[in-house]
Amino acid sequence: MKETRIPTPPPQRALAIGDKDWAAVRRAELLWMYQQMTLIRTFEEKLLALKDDGLVNGPVHTSIGQEAVAVGAALAVRKQDKFTGTHRAHHQYLAKALSASTPKRYDPLRDGLTDEMQAHVLTLLKEIMGLAGGCSGGRGGSMHLYNAEIGVAGTNAIVGGGVPPATGVAWADAMQGRDDVTLCFYGDGAVYQGAVHEACNLASLWGAPIIYAIENNHYAVATSRDEGCSASRLSHVASAYGMPGFQVSGMDPLSVKLAVEHILADRANLPCFLEIDTYRHYHHAGCIPGSAFGYRTKEEEAAWQAKDPLAQFEARLLARGISPAQIEQLREQARECVESAAAAVLKTDTSGVVVIRDELWPTADSAAHGMRDENVAGTGPFVEVSAATCTREIKFPDAITEVTGRWLEQDSGVVVMGEEVCNMGGGAYGATKGLYKIYPGRVRNTPITEAGFCGLACGAAMNGMHPVVELMFSSFGLVAADQLFNQIGQLGHIYGGHVSVPLVCRTRIAAGLGYGAQHSMDPVALFSMFPGWRIFVPTTPYDYIGLFNAAMKLKSPTLMVEHQGFYGQKGLIPEGPPDHVVEPGVAAVRREGSDVTVLSYGWGVHLALEAAKRLAEEGLSAEVIDLRTVDDAGMDYETIGASMRKTGALMTVEEAQACNAIGPKLIRACEQRWFDYLDAPAASINALDIPLAVSSRMERLCLPNVERTVALMRKAAKREV
Repeated sequence: MKETRIPTPPPQRALAIGDKDWAAVRRAELLWMYQQMTLIRTFEEKLLALKDDGLVNGPVHTSIGQEAVAVGAALAVRKQDKFTGTHRAHHQYLAKALSASTPKRYDPLRDGLTDEMQAHVLTLLKEIMGLAGGCSGGRGGSMHLYNAEIGVAGTNAIVGGGVPPATGVAWADAMQGRDDVTLCFYGDGAVYQGAVHEACNLASLWGAPIIYAIENNHYAVATSRDEGCSASRLSHVASAYGMPGFQVSGMDPLSVKLAVEHILADRANLPCFLEIDTYRHYHHAGCIPGSAFGYRTKEEEAAWQAKDPLAQFEARLLARGISPAQIEQLREQARECVESAAAAVLKTDTSGVVVIRDELWPTADSAAHGMRDENVAGTGPFVEVSAATCTREIKFPDAITEVTGRWLEQDSGVVVMGEEVCNMGGGAYGATKGLYKIYPGRVRNTPITEAGFCGLACGAAMNGMHPVVELMFSSFGLVAADQLFNQIGQLGHIYGGHVSVPLVCRTRIAAGLGYGAQHSMDPVALFSMFPGWRIFVPTTPYDYIGLFNAAMKLKSPTLMVEHQGFYGQKGLIPEGPPDHVVEPGVAAVRREGSDVTVLSYGWGVHLALEAAKRLAEEGLSAEVIDLRTVDDAGMDYETIGASMRKTGALMTVEEAQACNAIGPKLIRACEQRWFDYLDAPAASINALDIPLAVSSRMERLCLPNVERTVALMRKAAKREV
C-alpha cells in the first residue's frame, strides 16, 4: 500500500508579547486596563456579598481571575463589533460597555469613571438582581445579558447553546454588507458540544466573520480540561474546519488585546479559534474555592493566584512610575462606583434589614412582554377565501414556492436554508423549486446539521435578517431541540423584548408514507409545549399563502406545518402576486353542522370531512372546524365556543398519537369553558400510542382512518360516547 502525505490544514499559532509591546502602550491606556479589571473585580466581589445576604436570586458565576480576557478583547474591537458569551459573562458585559463608552483622550486618573460608565454598571447590577431597569428587563439575571447599544449580542446559560446563534449574528453582518466582527466567548467545557461543531462548520463554509474565543479556565464545573478534552490543545479543533487556530495567555489584558488585533489585521484569519489560557479563582458559582470540593488542590490554586491579572498588572504600573497612591485612587473609584450602584437599588427597611427597593421590580403586566409579536392586526388586511376571487388553480408545493419567492423578491433580508433546498427540483418535496437560481446566496443548502443551521438562523434573525428554515422532516426537530425551544422560542422574552426573532420554520408530517417512527412525528403538540412559537397548519394552497404571509409579517418565530398528503393536491388562489393574508388565530368552519363539533388540523381535517360526508348519509350532521392556528395563545376559542353551544357535543381528530397530541388538552380547555353546553363526554381520535411502523399494514393499523373517525363521530352525535 502506498502512503502519501495529506495536505495539512491551516497551522496553529501561539501568540506572546514581550517588553517592546509593553513599552509601546501609552500610560493612560495601561491605567484604563487596570481600572476596568479593578472595577470588574470589585463589582463581582460585591455581587458575592449580595448573594450571601439573599439579595440575588439564582446563581452567581463570577469571572474573578479572568478579568484580563474581557478587558483585552474589548479594547481590541469597535463599539459596533459584538460580544456573545456564556453563563459567566459579567466581565465581558462590563468590559464591552466600558470600552464602548470611553471618551477620546480619556485618562482614568484625571477623568474618573464617567456618568455613562457608572450607568452601565448600575444597569448590569439591576439585571443580575432581577429588576426592571436591567439590560434584559430583569428577565435574564446573571446568565442572559443583552444590550445591542454596546454590542453585547446575548449571553447564554446553555453550555455551547449560544454558539450557533452567535455564528448567525456574525453571518448576518456579512450578508448585510457590514464589516462588523463577532467574538463568541465560551469555555473549555463547551468545546465538545455537538452544536458548537455544527456551528463552526457552517461558519467556515459560509465565511462568518467570527472569532471563537475559548476561555480555557481548565475546569467545566469540576471536570478538568484533561478529563474533558482529547486534544492536547482546545484550539486544535479549528483544524477540523479549515480554520486557523491561535493561542494566547489570558492573564494580562495586553496579550489578549494584541492577539485579537493581530487576528483582525487580516480578515482572511476569520473565522478562527482563539484559545485563551486563564483561571477562575473560585468554584463554578459562589465564593468557595474549588479545592474545598476536592477537584483542585490548594497548591494549584496558589500557583494561579501568583499569576493573578490584577497583582501582575499592579507590578507593571509601578515599574512605569505610577505610584501606589495613584493605584489606590483607581481602586477607590471602582469601589465608589459599585457602592453607588448598590445604594441605588437597596434600602434599609423599618426593621433595619437591607432590602431591594420595591419600585424597581418588574410589574406583573410586563411579564409577557417580548414573548411573541402581539401585533397580529398589523399583519392585515385579512382576506378569507370566501371574500376572494380565486380563479387560478395551483399545486400545494407550488403555492409554497410562489409565496417564498415573493418574499425573497420583496425583502433582501429574507434567506431560505435547509437540507437540499437547492437540489432535486426544489428540495425533497419541490417547495423551493428554482429559487436558488433566482436568488443565489440567499437560498442555501445546509449540511445535515439541524442544531447548527436552526441556531444560525436564530442569530441571523436577531441581527436584521428574516430566515425561512426548512426542516426536511418534523422528527428532525428533536435533533435541534435546544435551538428551537431554549433559543429561538425564548430569547426574545429572556432578553426583555429588546430583540425580536422573526423566523419561519417550515416542516412536514410524513405519516402514512412508510418512513417509520423516526421520520413521521407530528410536531404540533411538541412545539405547543414551549412558549414563544406560533403554529400554523394550512390545509389549502390559499391558506398556505395567507398564513405564510402573516408569519413573515410577525416579528417572532412561527412554525408552518405541512402534511405530505396535501402535496399532491391542488387548490384555487387569486390571480396576481401571492400577497393575501389570512388572519392568525382564526379557525375556518369547513362544514357546518348541528349534532357534533369536530376540531382538527392538517390531514385530520381531510379525515373529518370525509367522515362527516358519510355521516350525513345517516342523517347526522357534523360541524368540522379547521383550527389552522394551533398554538395555545392563538387558539380560536370564539369559533369553537359558538359551535359547541350549537351542537352540544365535541370531538377532536388528529393523526398524532394521544401521548403527543393537542386533542386531549384542547378538550380539557373546552370543558372548562363550556361544560354546561356538553351533553356527553368529549372524545378524541388519535394514532395508537406506539411508534409508526414501516410496514404498510402496521402503519394503517396505527393511524386513524375514515372508518374509525365515522364510528366515533356517530357515537358523539348520538351522545353514546
